[in-house]
Amino acid sequence: MNSMVMSSRKALVARPTQSRKVASKATRRPVMMSGMQVLKPEKRYECLSYLPPLSDEEISRQIDYLVGNGWAPCIEFASQEEADTNQLFFAGPALYENRYWTMWKLPMFGCQSGDEVLKEIQECQDEYPGYRVRVVGFDNVRQCQMAGFICRI
Repeated sequence: MNSMVMSSRKALVARPTQSRKVASKATRRPVMMSGMQVLKPEKRYECLSYLPPLSDEEISRQIDYLVGNGWAPCIEFASQEEADTNQLFFAGPALYENRYWTMWKLPMFGCQSGDEVLKEIQECQDEYPGYRVRVVGFDNVRQCQMAGFICRI
């Protein structure tokens, strides 16, 4: 008997409307959904890339921070094509390719000031003009990269 009652019921199917008014959180005004646009931001890379280009003094202060934490600064470089990461959407979230850059010499273990690193940054840029250059800080205890920023674009 219950099966007969269940089969006689019809399922309600929600039909999407062409344009509906929704209150925007930012403005609290009704906005037409069909008129919304997708933001296409310019490409950004790592921390500090949202700031204007750093001066040599600002880079030196960042390196002093790395050294002050006991991290060894390391300089890496890549062409623009290699520096751009591509997300592998089919493989799941947070999986990117092109994450590895070429290391300029070895990490600067025992570095005491930002001036030493600035000299190496300039040498790297002279050797590879037009390449992106970044500085990363390695922790010798945890054996991993603790900080990084692009200093030359």
